Amino acid sequence: MGRGVKSNKKQTFNAIDRREMLKKTGLALTVAPFYFGLDSCVKAPKAPSFDADVLVLGAGLSGLNAALTLENLGLNVKIIEATDRFGGRVHTAKESDVPGHPELGANGIGGGYARLLDAAQKYGVEIGPYRPRTEPRKGEILYAIKNNLITPENWVNHAANPMPEAFRKGSPSSPAWSVYSQLNPLPKIDLVAWRNPEYAKWDRSVYDILKEKGFSEEAIQLTASTNSSYGADAKSISVLMYFQILNFITQQAASAGKGGAAIGGNQRIPEAMANAFKQDILLKSPVKGVVGEADGVSVTLENDKTLRAKYVLITLPASALRRISLSPLPKGKQQKAFQELSYTPCAQLHFVPTKKYWEEDGMPPSMWTDQLGGRFMALKNDPSDPDKVTSCVAYLNSNVAIAIDKMKREDALEAVMKSLVTMRPSLKDALQFVHYWTWINNPYAGGAYAYWKPGQISEFALDIAQPMGRVHFAGEHTAVLSRGMEGAMESGERAALEIINKI
Repeated sequence: MGRGVKSNKKQTFNAIDRREMLKKTGLALTVAPFYFGLDSCVKAPKAPSFDADVLVLGAGLSGLNAALTLENLGLNVKIIEATDRFGGRVHTAKESDVPGHPELGANGIGGGYARLLDAAQKYGVEIGPYRPRTEPRKGEILYAIKNNLITPENWVNHAANPMPEAFRKGSPSSPAWSVYSQLNPLPKIDLVAWRNPEYAKWDRSVYDILKEKGFSEEAIQLTASTNSSYGADAKSISVLMYFQILNFITQQAASAGKGGAAIGGNQRIPEAMANAFKQDILLKSPVKGVVGEADGVSVTLENDKTLRAKYVLITLPASALRRISLSPLPKGKQQKAFQELSYTPCAQLHFVPTKKYWEEDGMPPSMWTDQLGGRFMALKNDPSDPDKVTSCVAYLNSNVAIAIDKMKREDALEAVMKSLVTMRPSLKDALQFVHYWTWINNPYAGGAYAYWKPGQISEFALDIAQPMGRVHFAGEHTAVLSRGMEGAMESGERAALEIINKI
């Protein structure tokens, strides 16, 4: 099933000089085309027939940005999307599911998200104030550690605080970030340096780094393996990735742009991009296989329909790509990248408060917990009443999210509610469950966003996005300069330029 055809007219593309193309598109990324596996490609038929110049797999930000760029340069492009919506891991809850329609996927838009902000403006999506989700407003958080409810002011000297003396200030998660900041060897203005072999010696686990800084097992567990925004635990993530994140944050902070969130939800941006695309988008069309040929690429859908194009751009997460048959198979480091790159576990339980529990116990409404409640946040997403709690979310990351997601839905809800009420009795009969969302077992995601395990950056970061003959790759996991939504946009732009440079 697909979206209606906007234009059946075959579009033509006149070859243009790369320099002229750069002027027209404003792209500034260099391209180093890399042909791989062509010897094993099937010989071209005598009279090739193509359904498009380019088939783009995935209607997330990377795929949509690439498709629009290619379309604007005159190519015949089709987008193939497995689900029934646009945006991929940019996903806004429906108002009918959760009041205030919080983000289930990508949340904040930084002031330096130039590509994303430009797309929002170009396609008529208004950007409003940032909507906090896992970071509460000042003065609205409690730390629930070992069943103690602790205010931020009391945390520094509390008996439950296991951090080394120099790292006792701040939130339970901030000591690890302080260490990353102290040790970061990357040049502050260099957003590419994280892939430089010079820094491969830092491609080590967070656990090892914190151990060397004098953190106990308990302290490491709390600061780097509990409610961690990346990975599953401190042993499974590279500190080099955190160095790159810090540089990206520094770059964003220096930007003169104004970020925030899309009015109506961030999903409105990819929806507007899809609406602007003038050619076919096939929804509810999961891909079964991709076969590279001498003159083109064949894509077979799960309904056994086959489409052919001169080039294919795969923007799917590596976790989703593992479900698809690729021929020829990727080799060496690229194959290992596709097989081993992991995605951050994330599960969310959404509630509507039935009473003002925070007034009943006289404490802030949100909690950072070391239990099954994860980051329990009171969300305030009503612009007309900014102090009203519209919903609450138990936002689960790390191994807690994995454990909860393995349970039956009713058992998971019971376990989380029991944990919350044990920590904070005023929550009893105060929450109405309304929605459960998981990225973990989503077949087209496998997690919220990619993360790099120790050794992976130095091993295959340079190889993961290399083209395989006529098959190209994009997605936030292939971005070099940016992260998150802006990284997805960057990768789509880069891949579109690669394809244009070949045609």
